[in-house]
Amino acid sequence: MCIRDRTQGDAIITTGVGQHQMWSGQFYSFNKPRRLITSAGLGAMGFGYPAAMGAKVACPDRQVIDIDGDGSFLMNIQELATAHIEKIAAKALVLNNQHLGMVVQWEDRFYKGNRGNTYLGDPDNVKQIYPDYVAMAKGFSVPCERVMFRRDLKPALERMLASDQPYVLDVIVPYTEHVLPFIPAGHTVADMIYSK
Repeated sequence: MCIRDRTQGDAIITTGVGQHQMWSGQFYSFNKPRRLITSAGLGAMGFGYPAAMGAKVACPDRQVIDIDGDGSFLMNIQELATAHIEKIAAKALVLNNQHLGMVVQWEDRFYKGNRGNTYLGDPDNVKQIYPDYVAMAKGFSVPCERVMFRRDLKPALERMLASDQPYVLDVIVPYTEHVLPFIPAGHTVADMIYSK
């Protein structure tokens, strides 16, 4: 994972709830205690950025990064105001798929792709990234940039990590990507699903 490489694994990672939470646990290769702060199975969407702010206040000399989904980050986006006013340099990397990704995964797997209000974009303008996190962060006087292409990710991560203030990186990702493996509700590890 690019973040782990650039922080030598010494960053504190927080998460909201959803696919990004699972991917953070799967791919970040934690090798020290107290480096992952997550609500685990409690389902507390919006937990990630406030947790990152608290961790940054507690450990001001360490990189603190909230790896979040767009749905989860939106739950407490007003905390960017607190981060700006109080000068808390917690970072947020938002994996933005314009959907409630974990719910979409279950819809695809178990409900033939039928959607139950899991699309977060503007249905009248599906080509627009909505909501516009770059504009919202600017409204809070917090730097933010959007990454649309893989080739732009590493330089954007460098800019985010080099910043001495709160920072949001809005990374556009496909909503069709699923977390694997996973266990269906009401089942055990013996029933784990390994492939699409």
